[in-house]
Amino acid sequence: MDNDRIHVAAGVRASISNDGLVLLDLHGGLVFASNAVGARIWQLIEERCPRAEIAHRLADEYQIAAERAHGDVAHFVEALAARGLVAVEAGC
Repeated sequence: MDNDRIHVAAGVRASISNDGLVLLDLHGGLVFASNAVGARIWQLIEERCPRAEIAHRLADEYQIAAERAHGDVAHFVEALAARGLVAVEAGC
């Protein structure tokens, strides 16, 4: 699970600002909004970072416990996947 790779689904476009993140699914018409932390997670997904690395970077950048970072990343990725905005590929 920690080595899972997260891929942006085809047809998803992102807009990131200081206020956060807005995702648009061009195929389904879905709009998804998130705060600045969600925007940072999205940036790391676009950089093709595995889930564990995303959590590690969040813990460092936001000075939060590693367990909390792992949980926050897991919940956010699950929300994106449930809406078809990303696909999760099991790592080795």
